[in-house]
Amino acid sequence: MNEYLNSRNFPCASEKEEKRLAEELESVLVEDCQGNLFHRLGKYQRILSDNRQRNLWEGIFKRLNTLFMCGRNALLDGPMIGVSLAIRDSDYFRSTARLFGRDRSAIAALEMMATCWNETFANTGIWMGKTFEPVSREVAASRTENDPETLEQYSPATTRGGRNFFRNPPNANLLQSLGLPVLTNLWRLRSRPLDRSAAGFLGELLPENLEKEKNIPYTMTGGLFLAQPGISVVPEMKGKAVYQLNYRWPALDPVYPMTRLVDELVQIAPGIYLGQLVMATRHYSLGAFRTTVPGLEQSRWEIGEPYSPGQTKIDYGYQNNGFFLMIDPLFAREAYDDEAFPDLRPRPGESGYRELGYDQPPAGSSTVVLPGINSIRAGSPESPEEILYWQGNDVLRRKFTTFCLEPSTREDGDVRELLREGESILEMLARIQKEIAAQSRLDDSLRHFEKLNRLFRSGIAPHVSHGKFQGQGKGFNARFDAPETLLWYGQEEPCRSFDYYHGATLNLHLGFGDTLRQGIVEKLESSSLFPSGLACLLAKDLRGPNVLDAVWASIGRFIFPWAGKSFERISGRKLSMLLDESSDLEERYPERVAELRNHPASWPHYDLVKKNRNRFWTGEGPYARYLKSGSWDSGMTEEDKAFWNREAENSWVFGNNIQDSRILAADQGMRMLDMNYSPPIPSIQQLTDSGPSPFVRQGYIFLGVADRESILPMNNDGEKKKRVFQFHYRYPLIGGPAPIGLCLDELVEIAEGLFLGQLIYSTVPQIPFHSSVDPAEYKYQLFGYFLLLDNAWERHRQAIGFDINRP
Repeated sequence: MNEYLNSRNFPCASEKEEKRLAEELESVLVEDCQGNLFHRLGKYQRILSDNRQRNLWEGIFKRLNTLFMCGRNALLDGPMIGVSLAIRDSDYFRSTARLFGRDRSAIAALEMMATCWNETFANTGIWMGKTFEPVSREVAASRTENDPETLEQYSPATTRGGRNFFRNPPNANLLQSLGLPVLTNLWRLRSRPLDRSAAGFLGELLPENLEKEKNIPYTMTGGLFLAQPGISVVPEMKGKAVYQLNYRWPALDPVYPMTRLVDELVQIAPGIYLGQLVMATRHYSLGAFRTTVPGLEQSRWEIGEPYSPGQTKIDYGYQNNGFFLMIDPLFAREAYDDEAFPDLRPRPGESGYRELGYDQPPAGSSTVVLPGINSIRAGSPESPEEILYWQGNDVLRRKFTTFCLEPSTREDGDVRELLREGESILEMLARIQKEIAAQSRLDDSLRHFEKLNRLFRSGIAPHVSHGKFQGQGKGFNARFDAPETLLWYGQEEPCRSFDYYHGATLNLHLGFGDTLRQGIVEKLESSSLFPSGLACLLAKDLRGPNVLDAVWASIGRFIFPWAGKSFERISGRKLSMLLDESSDLEERYPERVAELRNHPASWPHYDLVKKNRNRFWTGEGPYARYLKSGSWDSGMTEEDKAFWNREAENSWVFGNNIQDSRILAADQGMRMLDMNYSPPIPSIQQLTDSGPSPFVRQGYIFLGVADRESILPMNNDGEKKKRVFQFHYRYPLIGGPAPIGLCLDELVEIAEGLFLGQLIYSTVPQIPFHSSVDPAEYKYQLFGYFLLLDNAWERHRQAIGFDINRP
């Protein structure tokens, strides 16, 4: 026994009962609680989350129950790290089971909830804790409908309003990736508050509590409760004093199962509190249905029986439904230890990662932190607060409000007028995104995209300088020469001038409809018959709902793991191979062609190899003359090699699309689909881990080329041609899963480190690609807009919650 755990903390009915409880506690302390308690509780959690160790669960439940019974009544204040130890099924047949001398019924003993939880979210850290914030008497009264017992016990020192913390699981599978978006919609979660001005919370946001929260990695918060000292509602606790968290008050807007939930907490060690989940099994609501019925004042209709404890003495049939921990964030390093709860540890880019020193190698580590990575980190804004208050930082204010523009190819006016007072360019884009989504919801027409069209036509194309992707101003994000070499077609090549930018999606559009409509118009114009009904429809120009944009906004952005693009210097040898359209590609590059053939998802590219072999096209592409002497490794003249080196130096880069950790759930499938799919080399992984949004895989390779005329007519005007940076996916030896072989994106820079891209696809897939064919034959159409952002813009994007992979 100690100052926190003592059998006298439980109201035993007799000395005999107290003695038995003291013996049980002593047994737990001697057998399980010697040494590091965080490690012992971590072991409990690992056993209870492992369905293969089900035979050990009941013994651990009894130990936890003993610890709870003997725990000290204590108050909680401020944020706490949360650990879900175990979930138990409600036992609706317990009274019947006890007639046969059993504590739980056979149905409840199956522990279906625990089994499902363990297979899905048990070790993901989706729930990260709670906070306990001061709440006024007036708020407590309004949220409990002036409940006399609550108001009698109210005290500014002990009554707290609370909320829960949530974050996205790492390496999520499909079900796990839907967890937080579903919770956000059902439980009406809000984004993490970063200062006291954040609205919509039950308690008062104190600066000292927000500072403590920095050790807890979470992104969304909600699930409101009112907390006070009280008496346990579980009959087996026999009136034990606890700190009680009540979610059930209708005015807190609880969503099932919170309509049944009352948490109870006791302290068992310094900074460690043990809680039990308590659920009502009788007289509860399934939630409220909200609607407005003309003539009726009531707009909230409870499904079931709303919580109202003050009216009559009601037996809610409360039962223990599991255990959890609350840990003071002062003990964060101990809680996140490998032997405790490492799944809760902050990940790169999350709050707490830098604050707790996880961005530094451990003492004695053999990990080498590269000097280039250190300089990149030092030159970037260090905290969310600096980005949040960017208007007070001269450097960030200038960066976030200054456009990079050139004269438009059309009469587009001054696009700077789109920016409102006090608004950053990214906030402007977020506003425009919402406008387009609303306007195109039922009318998927490009006329609603005109603000983005104007911005694109006024942006400046990035260029290639000495083989490096180069933008305006500083011109790069995290440029880096890797110490490792990369293998390309049997030869090692250096990884030089590597750089990457984070990705975000603005709005999408179904471009196939534009090609279909153009075809109809052309046929009607060539015909003498023009039905008036069709004329009316064409005049109204209604396109139908924007399904692509709606699906992306509601589902796609949460599960699609695209995280941006990377660029690196390309050798003349590699460039000549990837642009080769010769008729003897199988003889020149047998291993590469075999890869295409062995990856069925790359069949469009392999089909191009066969069509080149069969001389499907009569014309030659612009680079054919420099490949006639042979491939780089077999027969190419020195003059031709010099040409390819100049092209690589002045115009081209090699690129990858990058994916975040959500891709890992489909890792094996992606390896089969994408012949170019791979993890980053160690130094690049270290580089991205030091940034705000790490990526873990690369794939969907492309060739980036500078100073090209846009292939979209909407970007040009007669002789005025928009110069852009292009992403080429279509050449035969590039490979990649369909339909990427139909893609040819374009990019301009609209602010320093912020790029606006057009997602462009051919809408006639039946016409195979060859560089000798006029691009107009492929009827390229705009399918949407995307952004590429450097680290500072990415931190700003996270701070304002724009197109992030959480609601």
